[in-house]
Amino acid sequence: MEVTSISVYPREKEGSRLKAFVDFTLDNCLAIKGAKIIEGKTRIFVSMPGKINKLGKEENVVFPITKELRDKIENAIITEYDKIKK
Repeated sequence: MEVTSISVYPREKEGSRLKAFVDFTLDNCLAIKGAKIIEGKTRIFVSMPGKINKLGKEENVVFPITKELRDKIENAIITEYDKIKK
């Protein structure tokens, strides 16, 4: 599976860990909207789209099953984000 398009929408506000929203497409046939780029304690990472459950906690509604796919998606998104930041 390949990431075939990425749209990054920066949302940087002072003091916020949220850096951008991201929409991306896999294999030109599956669009994922609403991922987030978050600044963690040790690195920037991609949070997959989620919703708030009945207990008030966010849970992912779309997510890669394998580490390899997660890494591929995250690397592609972070690379695109880095291009936009410059």
